[in-house]
Amino acid sequence: MQESTAVAATEEVAIPFAVEMRDITKTWPGVVANDHVNLKVRKGEIHALMGENGAGKTTLMNILYGLIHPDSGEIYVNGQLAHITGPRDAIRLKIGMVHQHFMLIPPLTVAENIVLGHEPGSVRSVYDVKKAREIILALSKQYGLPIDPDIRIERLSVGLQQRVEILKVLYRAADILIMDEPTGVLTPQETFELFGVLRGLAQQGKTIIFITHKLREVLELTDTITVLRRGKNVGELVTKDTNQAEIARMMVGREVLLRVNKTPAHPGPVILHVENLHALSDRGLEVLHGVSFDVRAGEILGIAGVEGNGQSELVEALTGVRKVTSGKVTITQVKDGQAAEPRDLTTLGARAEREVGLAHIPEDRRGSGLVV
Repeated sequence: MQESTAVAATEEVAIPFAVEMRDITKTWPGVVANDHVNLKVRKGEIHALMGENGAGKTTLMNILYGLIHPDSGEIYVNGQLAHITGPRDAIRLKIGMVHQHFMLIPPLTVAENIVLGHEPGSVRSVYDVKKAREIILALSKQYGLPIDPDIRIERLSVGLQQRVEILKVLYRAADILIMDEPTGVLTPQETFELFGVLRGLAQQGKTIIFITHKLREVLELTDTITVLRRGKNVGELVTKDTNQAEIARMMVGREVLLRVNKTPAHPGPVILHVENLHALSDRGLEVLHGVSFDVRAGEILGIAGVEGNGQSELVEALTGVRKVTSGKVTITQVKDGQAAEPRDLTTLGARAEREVGLAHIPEDRRGSGLVV
């Protein structure tokens, strides 16, 4: 028994890590972002890099991808010392990164974004459009990432834009994929689909580094975990042998109460009334078919559905961004416990709706939520 254990241990040592970062240090004025951090990730595993906001997770991965240069430390890729001075070096080493804020050009098509800078050519053309489409469709089928290569990025949901980003790094033959907070802007259904894709990639030998601070997702998806706290590596865990409480304690350095005692709701009067609402999609097809509901003061109303079933269009119609073809939306302001007369919002624009107290945090906060 001891002999077989020794042989297994020897084989484990002999297999190089897909990524090994040794004593990585990076400082900014007054801040130590990474303090002699060590990270080891095995080939074909999904490895979580966890920590609170500001723990140094993204800085460490930006160093691996060549966007930031460390003050000191070494990086090994597949057992070989790597000199990464920029993203081009990382791509050459088959490292790809899907950033938290996507690096896509909205007016260009899916295909144009994926091949940008690495366009397939032919004898007759510098950019062979047909060949690009064929490559992208083949990649989509191989990795279970269906997408229309001819649609413009600006017409895609956030979840589909992320799919394009993943295809972009796979098109560049990445074997090591860095996913920076990939579920931060996704719906639960999109998150479920993403996890299926990542598991499939790992089964095909890809190595996934998954940056997050969401405990449940880590326990559901990953194989191993590294936890950063205030720029330092405070421990490595095997996912199947740990739990939310242990991870949370490592992240913040103390015991954390993970249970929420939810008190019974006592909603007030109706403040938002939606009646028989109809609206068209961008393609001129009816996407809202007589939607009706009420929202009461002090109430949280959830709207669920698989992507493409009108949730985004409903929010746009309610907030004056999308034209309503028929139906009615009214808001009732409540002051000092007294309800005012309902006000019709159906034909008001976004600015007028803000003035009466209706606010909107958009799905794509970076693309649609910036006010300058």
